[in-house]
Amino acid sequence: MATQTQAPVQPGSENKLYILQQGIVEDAPGGVPAHLSFGILNTVPDPVNPGDITFTLKAPTGFVFTGWLSWAYHDVSTLQARGNLETTQGTLGDGGRTLTFTHNPYLSTNQECIGYGAQVTAVDGATPGRYTDGQLKVGAAAPIKLKGRVLDPDED
Repeated sequence: MATQTQAPVQPGSENKLYILQQGIVEDAPGGVPAHLSFGILNTVPDPVNPGDITFTLKAPTGFVFTGWLSWAYHDVSTLQARGNLETTQGTLGDGGRTLTFTHNPYLSTNQECIGYGAQVTAVDGATPGRYTDGQLKVGAAAPIKLKGRVLDPDED
């Protein structure tokens, strides 16, 4: 039986990744939890293997994480899933406002990407509006803003 060989771990290589939020998460207080989605793409044709690194998410104002998250590998051209969806629970902090987990965002080529979804919910009593003060930090890579929109309770 053949086994897949990964490129050697290259500490700091997460700086070769492009990290983005996919859409803006929306939820109303008391609504069904939503998914804050983000993706990671390889910006170089060679494999990127930073090893297990810490992902730190700070929810936009009005939102908290439930702790559950998932990810799957996808084909960049078709967005077709290439692997099974993995689900785990991260570590919550600051009353659910932060979520941390460890994962190796290994990408063998620039023709695949990883799609992540972190479950969030709008806080009871949150003021409706658009908030851009969330943050995602992936290892040593530059952080990105996370955005969310708290809906009026009767919008959900």
